[in-house]
Amino acid sequence: MGIITVAKLEPDMVMAGDLESRYGRFLLAKGTVLTSKHIKTFRTWGVVEVDIKGISQEDIESSAMAQLDPATLEAAEVMLRERFQQADLDHPVNHELFRLCALRKANEIQRGEQEGSNEYHEFSEADTDDNEILESTTTKMKPHEFIRKDIKLSTLPTIFMQIDETIKKPDSSAKNIANVIGGDPNLSAQLLRIVNSAFYGFPSRIDTLSRAVAIIGTRQLSTLAMGVNIISTFKNIPSDLIDMGSFWKHSISCGVIARILAGYKNIVNTERLFVAGLLHDIGRLLFYNYAPAESKNSLLKAKLSNNLLHKVEHETIGFDHAEIGALLLKKWKLPVSLETIVKYHHNPKKSRNRLETAVVHLADIMTNALGMGSSGERFVPPLDPDAWETIGLSVNILGLTIDQMDPQVEESFRIFR
Repeated sequence: MGIITVAKLEPDMVMAGDLESRYGRFLLAKGTVLTSKHIKTFRTWGVVEVDIKGISQEDIESSAMAQLDPATLEAAEVMLRERFQQADLDHPVNHELFRLCALRKANEIQRGEQEGSNEYHEFSEADTDDNEILESTTTKMKPHEFIRKDIKLSTLPTIFMQIDETIKKPDSSAKNIANVIGGDPNLSAQLLRIVNSAFYGFPSRIDTLSRAVAIIGTRQLSTLAMGVNIISTFKNIPSDLIDMGSFWKHSISCGVIARILAGYKNIVNTERLFVAGLLHDIGRLLFYNYAPAESKNSLLKAKLSNNLLHKVEHETIGFDHAEIGALLLKKWKLPVSLETIVKYHHNPKKSRNRLETAVVHLADIMTNALGMGSSGERFVPPLDPDAWETIGLSVNILGLTIDQMDPQVEESFRIFR
């Protein structure tokens, strides 16, 4: 017998023990022969793993690995070791992530899939004049000074404020909120596309905004509207330091993973975690656009020193993207919970909202490990062990989350962009 992740279950497998929910509620009895319906229901219940007779997770993994050419798997591992060099591979989470990413990469190689375009802008000392960037002694600004500069992207579209004001009225109905959203045809169309996508996976089509509000919830749809508005505010920014398609792929992937993890922790407004993941690196867009020389300095120094970009930002600019991103959200008067998550996503133990910050922290690590776009960072950030303890899930959640992530990211990327 063995503990098998839900993603690897197949019909006719036999349960080796009783199955209970995370809260101790009895679900299915020992000896139950699984059907396709059982397996589908497990996902609805949030079941992560099941005890199965006669087979172990290791057996399934060995079978998967046996289908790969050993040389291909070794090549995939070599490719990934540079990305994981800042991660402690002795920690079970990093160890499992590395294994999953290696299998994923090996399968891509074996299927003959070509590497995508380079996610990073390659800088070298030749890009500088007399090494002035490496030796730069530019006076460092303080975060509040930076955010007070003439930043053109300092306000959100009026429609979001109107939605927020309508929600705060005690007598507002789903129809009232739908009418406000309906005042922006582009936003309305995007929200309906999201609601009818793999992001939610509803069995029947939702054709009206009022029904979407009623089913999803006012706060949830408002949060999604915020995410759509913020992307539309930033998406046309030209930059020679970052590929914007790659930036949004990274951000959306982090948001999708955070939302899935939040669902397993029964966090009520999972859309808030999606938007937190979406915005976790928003400060880097401010750097790239309003401090381009310092940003180039940071990228180059991080590459030449093999250091983490957010640490180099402190050395070069005086503060990192997380701090300036949080100040931007504060200036926008967005919820304090979002501001806190963005500010501490690299250091979740300092957050007053430790669980949700830990979720985004892990989602960012997973996104970097999988190479889902880039905001400029070359490495998988270190995992805070306390954050993993705070999340309190099985390591098997990683593979299950990745399986769920793929279709959602693909469709969300098309919609949000």
